[in-house]
Amino acid sequence: MQTMILELPEVKLARISLEDYEILCRENPMQFEKTELFEGMIVEKMTKSNEHDFFSQEFYELIQLVLPNGYFIRRESSIHLLNSDFEPDILILRGTNKDYRFQKPTTARLIIEISISSLNYDRNKSKSYALGLVEEYWIVDVENKKVEVYTNPQNGNYLDKKNYDFKEEIKIFGKIISLKELV
Repeated sequence: MQTMILELPEVKLARISLEDYEILCRENPMQFEKTELFEGMIVEKMTKSNEHDFFSQEFYELIQLVLPNGYFIRRESSIHLLNSDFEPDILILRGTNKDYRFQKPTTARLIIEISISSLNYDRNKSKSYALGLVEEYWIVDVENKKVEVYTNPQNGNYLDKKNYDFKEEIKIFGKIISLKELV
């Protein structure tokens, strides 16, 4: 059985600030290229599989079809949320790309994470996303062929959660996207 470092009482961990993390990334880009900051802890990101890339592209294309004016899509782009710096698979932001030329977004209309082997980690991110007032958070649970949709962020939690099977439809931006093609 593998022991996680956070479970070892003899290991002392320290949290770092978002500002310090940015300095580390800027001064050591190769060393921190595959990391993200999760509530002050530097976390190594998982390698993305072909299946991950497939579902990321599929959801990108589904959202692109219903995206209204005044919003745009980024993929694997950084968002600052309190003491976290995540790079979600898909990020829907208000405004235009030019609005974020000199600053990272601090909230989003919708964040989508594709979960192949990171389901618990992606679920743990929901608190940070809710604290950052991300209006809607989707976790695509590929293994179980479901999409977990979290809405109504308040006080660091999403008050509403609904699961959709890959054969159902999800309403977003007042329109319907069908998950049937994903099966």
